[in-house]
Parts: sequence; structure tokens; C-alpha cells
Amino acid sequence: MRLLLTLSFITWASVLPAQGTGTISPGMSRAKVVAALGAPTTERTVGEFRYLFYSNACGKRCGMNDLVVLKDDGVVDAIFRSSTRRYTGTSSSPAPISAKEAADRAPSSGAAKASTTTRMKPPAEANDARPSIPVERPTLGPAPTTQPATRTP
Repeated sequence: MRLLLTLSFITWASVLPAQGTGTISPGMSRAKVVAALGAPTTERTVGEFRYLFYSNACGKRCGMNDLVVLKDDGVVDAIFRSSTRRYTGTSSSPAPISAKEAADRAPSSGAAKASTTTRMKPPAEANDARPSIPVERPTLGPAPTTQPATRTP
């Protein structure tokens, strides 16, 4: 039994350093971010910015993955929805609010506050019912004929 516990502890100990502490600070290099959080799920570079995306447990509910933004190989921003990750700097993301608070902040019609949430009406016709890309190939007429220009000496 003791051998089994020791082996499981060694296995967990070897896995933990790959994930690191989960804490990111401004100015950290990409290598340090990867050491702390592991390899990103997706990575994009646009101009001088590099975006590292990390999966989290609330992807659909939150509407986004966790994000680390680097500029010139230094962290400039991070947005974490996962409770296991932390950014020591000031994130550009607003603080999360509860569903009740969001409903309370929603604009209401008239002077009295609406008791129910107003929902958007779905479109009468699906947006892709008439695709902008032609389904059938257009018919083209014959190419115009031109006579080669003749040179007179």
C-alpha cells in the first residue's frame, strides 16, 4: 500500500511542474507563460501582438477561452475565467457579474422596471437562406475577338 501511494505521489509530482503555478504577471515572456500554464490550445499572432488561448471549464457559459496577450514577448494583458489561473496585473476585462445583476442592469421600457428579461426576436428567415455566394455557375458569353494589330513600316 505504501509503495502504491509513493508511486502515485511521484506520478502527480512529475505532472504538476508542467502546469506550473497558474499565475501570470506583466512582462513575463512566452516561455515563462508556457511554463506556468502549459502549452496554449491555440496561438495567434497579429502584428506585434501574440495571443495565447487556453481552454477553461466554462467555455460555453463564459463565451470565451482564457487569454494571455503578449507584445514584444512580454505579457501586457490576461483575461482568465478559470478559477485556477490568476493575473497579477490589471486585466482589461471587466469583473464578472451574476445573472441577477445583469438582469437588474438591463434597460427597461417605460418608467417602471420590467419584471422579466426582454429577449431578442429571432429573424423571420434564416440568415443563410439566401447565401451571398452563387450556387449556380454564371453563364458567360463568348470572349470578344480582337484582330492583332498590324504594324506598317
